[in-house]
Amino acid sequence: MPYETFVGLRHLKSKKKSFISTITLISILGVVVGVATLTAVVSVTGGFQEAFREKVLGINSHILVMKYGINFREYNEIIDTVEQVKGVEAASPFIFHEMMISRGDRLSGVLIKGIDPQRADKVSDLPRYVRHGTLDDLKWTPPPNKDEVRDVDPGGAAPEEDRGAPGEGSPDEGRGEEPSEAAPPEGPLPGIFLGTDLAEKLDAHLGDEVRLVSPLRGLDPGNWAPSSMAPTSRRFTVAGIYRSGFNEYDNKLVMVDYRALQDFFNQGDVVTGIEIRVADIFAVGEISEQIKGRLTPGRFRTLDWREINRNLFTSLKLQKLVLSIILTFIVIVASFNIVSTLIMLVLDKGKEIAIIKSMGASDGGIMRVFIFEGMIIGSIGTALGILGGLVACLIIGSSNIGMDPKVYLIDKLPVRIEPVEFLIVAIVSLLISFTATIYPAWRAATLSPVEGLRYD
Repeated sequence: MPYETFVGLRHLKSKKKSFISTITLISILGVVVGVATLTAVVSVTGGFQEAFREKVLGINSHILVMKYGINFREYNEIIDTVEQVKGVEAASPFIFHEMMISRGDRLSGVLIKGIDPQRADKVSDLPRYVRHGTLDDLKWTPPPNKDEVRDVDPGGAAPEEDRGAPGEGSPDEGRGEEPSEAAPPEGPLPGIFLGTDLAEKLDAHLGDEVRLVSPLRGLDPGNWAPSSMAPTSRRFTVAGIYRSGFNEYDNKLVMVDYRALQDFFNQGDVVTGIEIRVADIFAVGEISEQIKGRLTPGRFRTLDWREINRNLFTSLKLQKLVLSIILTFIVIVASFNIVSTLIMLVLDKGKEIAIIKSMGASDGGIMRVFIFEGMIIGSIGTALGILGGLVACLIIGSSNIGMDPKVYLIDKLPVRIEPVEFLIVAIVSLLISFTATIYPAWRAATLSPVEGLRYD
């Protein structure tokens, strides 16, 4: 055993009760608290990132293909093309619009998404969020004869038989009054999926009827005219209730069969875009470029989940970085205790240092003695801190701490234990501890043997 290690261990193993042993313990505790806090906060902020990503990508897909303009009719051909791209698992059409929903005297603004129930489970995790009902209950098949009428004038005013008799909500006579009712579909009413918060707000349950209100009869601005600007509405049956745990979705997002929306908006076989699911969510940039290369230039654009939610994930990343930097200062402050402990050791062991140097110990050897002692303190504190942070994360993860989704958007405190992050925290703590030992060790090394033995 090198003499530096032997002397360092002798100092730390000393059974003498003194002020120095007390501040040594305080130094270790300071590092423990700093490291434990840093690891816990890094895990919680990482949990927030993962939770938001899971919620956002659970209901939505990874890549969207949109067409410049609103007449996206060739979506089936685009789906076939996109699904041939390596890394793409599935693609599905969707329609997205802002509307109002009501039940009785209860009213709420919603974002309505038309999906293909047969493909929804392939492009999203929606089935695992459904609490009541199934995707099969959402399927709706338009009557053939009604489709023929709708396709004659997509996006324009409703056919004469859809407008209602004068005095019964006709667009010509009812503007500014109750919205006119679009011609009800033949057979059962189309189904609709509501989020749990929205269902509670509307007091809606499985099988209840709700009314969707659209501000316009069509989606084609070229066909908007005073005679066709009156709001129109249609009844839907609550076919399912889902809970994503993300307040923005559970409170505002409703889903129906996209064919029912096409019929409601009189727009023919037109969609808003195509949603795509990929095997690797972090490879969306490369896959998006491959998709662009297969589409007609200048007619289509692609958006991946990082672009769509850039502000959200950028703020979360910045928050994690700032908190990590701030909490690192706790470890730095704790390292000052290591400095003071070693300085006290140098003052207390001045005579021993002088004797060792007079026996031939080099300045470098003396520095290594005190660096070793400081690193022992830092290592013990770091190890206990990592253990304490791990225990804290496990407690947080198992306790299911509730949060207000109206404030934090999610309903429970998330935590993600990432071994790499724990390792980085440990390395940073040890580097800070090492830096803290340099000055006391240098001071011990420059101590003159004559000064140390002058009064003995």
